[in-house]
Amino acid sequence: MNSANEFKTTEKIMALLGLGIFAISLLLGFRLFALGVILAAFISWLFFRWQIVTLVGAAGLPPRKGANRLIARSIVRLIVLLSLLGLSSLAGELFLFGVLTGFLLQVMAYTGQALYLLGRLSKSHSE
Repeated sequence: MNSANEFKTTEKIMALLGLGIFAISLLLGFRLFALGVILAAFISWLFFRWQIVTLVGAAGLPPRKGANRLIARSIVRLIVLLSLLGLSSLAGELFLFGVLTGFLLQVMAYTGQALYLLGRLSKSHSE
């Protein structure tokens, strides 16, 4: 699988997880949580795309300069996400936990991919 497909897979996993959590929380009557999830998932996706643009653009740069760009964007992303998380606490606990869940979708997507790859690797080694 090439890197473009891996990024698309991550985006699909994030979208499916986000929509699933959104739908379940709405069905259970947690509207503020659902709103927090959907808003934060969108912001998380935007930052994911921003990071990918950095990685693709760093291909022709010297390794140190490419790494510096990625680290700088990661720090900006962290500051923005922590600020948004702090601001979301003003809207109540449910919204705060919804936003936190939305921000964690990227981590959940990567974890799912890692487990899938580990399963494939262990299956190929056992054959």
